[in-house]
Amino acid sequence: MIPFKKHWCSHTIDDNPEILDLAAQAGAWYVYQAVFDTSDYIRERIKKYHDHGIGVEGTILLGMDNQTEDDILRLIDFLQEIDLDLAEFTVLTPFPHTKAYDDMLRDGRIIDNDWNNYNAGKVVFQPKHMTPTRLQELYHFAWDAFYKDESQEQKMFKLMMKVVEKEIELGTYKKPRTDLAEKSFGKAIER
Repeated sequence: MIPFKKHWCSHTIDDNPEILDLAAQAGAWYVYQAVFDTSDYIRERIKKYHDHGIGVEGTILLGMDNQTEDDILRLIDFLQEIDLDLAEFTVLTPFPHTKAYDDMLRDGRIIDNDWNNYNAGKVVFQPKHMTPTRLQELYHFAWDAFYKDESQEQKMFKLMMKVVEKEIELGTYKKPRTDLAEKSFGKAIER
């Protein structure tokens, strides 16, 4: 892929330094990395990506049965320490026809049957170590805490500018087509 001079994003890449180096040369600029604990493994993994010029968006699942309120608060603090470029928080959602749903239904832990609320942002089950209300509060707190100094849009802009800078450096940058702002589905827009 290196000769194509394309930039791409993906889910995790093997953290072997040789593979990360080749991925960076081949245009990897952004990965999604599950952040499931506060271990040195996660800390080092994020550092390795950054050392190779690869941005990282952490995907963080809240409300798992092994998480207490303190675990979630520690995880939120940890995210600031490891210098993630972006973070996306979701609440465990036991979607119908999954083992999680079947187990929670059997255990009487499903508290909401409105399928509109099964959206990974609303608590629809009874967590093991806290109230549903507290998990919902922690979900909102996680978003607010991570993006308190810079909005999600600002962090994404910074990440995109790194890509633009790389493309300028490589000579592959193309200015955006401003003529497309006046068209929709190939037809001129009347303003």
